Amino acid sequence: MSWSIVPLAFRDFGFFDRQRDLFSTWMKEFDDDFKSMDFDTSFKKFDEELEQIRRSMFKLDSGSSMLKVDRPFVTDPTGHKKLALRFDCSKFKPEEVSIKTMDKRLVVHAKHEEKSPGRSVYREFTREYTLPQSVDPLRLTSTLSKDGVLQIEAPAPDSVEAPREHLIPIEKL
Repeated sequence: MSWSIVPLAFRDFGFFDRQRDLFSTWMKEFDDDFKSMDFDTSFKKFDEELEQIRRSMFKLDSGSSMLKVDRPFVTDPTGHKKLALRFDCSKFKPEEVSIKTMDKRLVVHAKHEEKSPGRSVYREFTREYTLPQSVDPLRLTSTLSKDGVLQIEAPAPDSVEAPREHLIPIEKL
């Protein structure tokens, strides 16, 4: 015996249709606001709520990209003071990360794009940091660890205040 699946009703089933279908029972039975409305008004209100959620989800981060670091200077194990900044770039490949200076500003930018049928991924990261007057932008160095931690360092003059912390090397067994 062979089976054929025949749709009983056909409609363009988009995002809002799926949400409306999933929550139709909830809308009818549980929400007091929806109980007091007629069915068409409740659907309209529900669609407005979904639209508000969609706008919130897809809103771009408009926050400042300027990095604020309270204590950018550290003392290394040999007693030298240096500027040390770290960035989490674990979601990016090394070739997707760029670092540059413009006058006294350090800019770290990473961008990842991935497209396949039915799927699109876009990730971007930008951080700017105003270098202290005592740091020479030409002496900056950077390293990217295997786990995606980008470390940017530069020597600092002895006159700079740095906490008396010392890095303890980790011995790997």
